[in-house]
Amino acid sequence: MKSQASLIETLPSYHSAELADRDALNSKTGLQSVDWLETYRADPANEAVLTAGAMLSNNAKLPPDHIFSAFLKVGLLQDMICTFNAEKKEFSSLITLGKNVCGHPTIVHGGLTAAIVDETLGGLNYMMKKRGMLDPGPAFTVHMTMDWKKPIPAGSHILCTASMDSIEGRKTWVSATVKDKPDGVVYAAGKALFVIPKKHPLDHPTDGAKEQGHAQAAGQRAQTESAVEQQIE
Repeated sequence: MKSQASLIETLPSYHSAELADRDALNSKTGLQSVDWLETYRADPANEAVLTAGAMLSNNAKLPPDHIFSAFLKVGLLQDMICTFNAEKKEFSSLITLGKNVCGHPTIVHGGLTAAIVDETLGGLNYMMKKRGMLDPGPAFTVHMTMDWKKPIPAGSHILCTASMDSIEGRKTWVSATVKDKPDGVVYAAGKALFVIPKKHPLDHPTDGAKEQGHAQAAGQRAQTESAVEQQIE
């Protein structure tokens, strides 16, 4: 069986034919050039669950309007690997940012930072549901706060790590940090509340439509989640 490090090694950052001309650039300036990645990926607890290559492949099942697929296609994000640490209940997004992502000149727009935090928090919820650590059903961000501590230079490599703070029924409180590396400079921090809606189709239907409702809910679940499932694991 391949080690986690060798598994990640075999996953290209990009492999779509139309992006082949960017491969050489990314091998030098993408995540492969990060000095701390070798140690990070050598830890078997950091399981690679999604890569930019998987999101951009010709067989990708994510919808074409997915925000990070779009960012990768146009180079706003240059590279990305997502990992899940089941022991720590942490989900991380390792990202190489592009250059054209600024608000103030040369400084990454805070809105993009917030989007990365939100997506990483969502990834944590998804993987914990996938592993049976949380109740099933899609969760939505209903409240989120951000603290921007230091400016992020455009073109930086960043590590956004999300962790679970508490769980109460349909609600999960989660938090995340954005750093330049593990144990490095903290650029930003965020906290959010995710909620599974009460009236999600998987909730108990009325007695008269119970059987039909379960069948319909199962179909809707398959349609909404199968795309993501084929990209993760």
